[in-house]
Order: sequence, then structure tokens, then C-alpha cells
Amino acid sequence: MWVALLNGTVVATVSAVSDGESLYVRGMAALPSARGHQIGKLLMDSVQDFAAARACKRLYLSTTPFLSRAIALYERLGFIRTDEGPHDLNGTPLFTMERTCGAG
Repeated sequence: MWVALLNGTVVATVSAVSDGESLYVRGMAALPSARGHQIGKLLMDSVQDFAAARACKRLYLSTTPFLSRAIALYERLGFIRTDEGPHDLNGTPLFTMERTCGAG
């Protein structure tokens, strides 16, 4: 788990868990006040560094279609949508995105 500080206040977080040769990005969130500081990219760079140090081959995550800002960030970082599940969580639609650990 990683957190981002802005002026000494936690404004964003991301967590990841190892899944064999892959790393699953379990969750990422940022306060609206953190926008415009590239904190999401910096957090994902930390995840990438962690994955690379462990010879990870793939990063993947699940997201929901209405999180357009997050999806745009993931796409800028080299993630692409896959057909892999899960496809919903308690009725909320989900889809999976992935990238190789060296991408982005």
C-alpha cells in the first residue's frame, strides 16, 4: 500500500497484491483536491517500481465504466481493456485492464 501526501496531508492511496507473476492493483483513490498534481501517475510509478523489483510480468486491475477519469489515467499509463473477469461486483459492472510491467 502506498499513500501520497500533499502539504503533509494524505490525499491519495493505491494498493496492490502479488498474484503469481502478476501484480493486481486492488484499489486506487484520490481526493479531488489532489487533481492536477500527477499524483495518480506517481502512485502508479511506485507500483511499477515495486513490480519490476519482483520480476513481475503483468499489472492488472478492475474498474467500473463510470470512472472515466481513472480509465483515462490507466490508458495513458499503457493499460488496455481485456475480456478477463470479474464483470460485476454486487451488481456494479466491472472490467479488467492490464499492461506489461515494463509498459507506461
